[in-house]
Amino acid sequence: MGVFCPFCGSDVDPEQAQPGSLPGTAHCPTCRQEIDLPGSPPPLSRPPFAPLPLAPPVTVPEDPQPGPPWEGDGGFFSRLVRTTGQVLFHPVRFFQAPARPGYAWALSYGLILGTLGQACNVYWGHALGNDYLSFRSAILGLIFAPFMVIASVFLTTWVVHFCLWILRGAHNGVPATFRVMAYGQATGLFLAIPYLGMALAAVWGLVVVIGGLAAAHGTGRWRTFWALFLPMFFIFGVIIAVVLLMLAVGVGSVFLENLRGFPYRI
Repeated sequence: MGVFCPFCGSDVDPEQAQPGSLPGTAHCPTCRQEIDLPGSPPPLSRPPFAPLPLAPPVTVPEDPQPGPPWEGDGGFFSRLVRTTGQVLFHPVRFFQAPARPGYAWALSYGLILGTLGQACNVYWGHALGNDYLSFRSAILGLIFAPFMVIASVFLTTWVVHFCLWILRGAHNGVPATFRVMAYGQATGLFLAIPYLGMALAAVWGLVVVIGGLAAAHGTGRWRTFWALFLPMFFIFGVIIAVVLLMLAVGVGSVFLENLRGFPYRI
């Protein structure tokens, strides 16, 4: 059976035509063009339109969340100001960020801000003419302020962490609680404001510590709230128990004295 050449219109005998360069093709003897012969070409080893294997997806590593500016690079005052602003106005985000291990960085910041707050408190106490604070007492307060800050940070850390452990809210260990208590000394800046500074420092410090503990340990804020006030309730309970015991002893002694003199009064 002949083949019609689409180029010149000649009839081509497949048996007599010269094979083409590809399987299933032949050269037209008239125009020498390569034409297809009837029949399907031999199967290829791979389908011509088979999809190529996909390359594994490229994962771009995410940048870790930046830590506290105080523990990073930069100038001293720049790191101090930026850290103070984050602690006071974004405590949850600040204490959720990763930090360097250990106690040195948090303690150094707390020592600086806590001492500054104590110095402001002593200054205004002496400047406003408080009778209980003489010049000698003011100087001694400034000298011992760093030691008082260190002692208060460690003491509150242990007490609050123990109460948080009782309430099943201490998930990240003592260093997390220590960071909150040390960086929470930033509220000591409010002591630079006369008259209202102490109240602002107390209220704002409570907000910072509650939010900071909840973020650092991944627990609820109500649990951290009760962890802060549980020692106060314990102290008040002990005081009330001692007062009631003293009243009971006093009433009992008076009753015994009256009971002893009862037969002589008849």
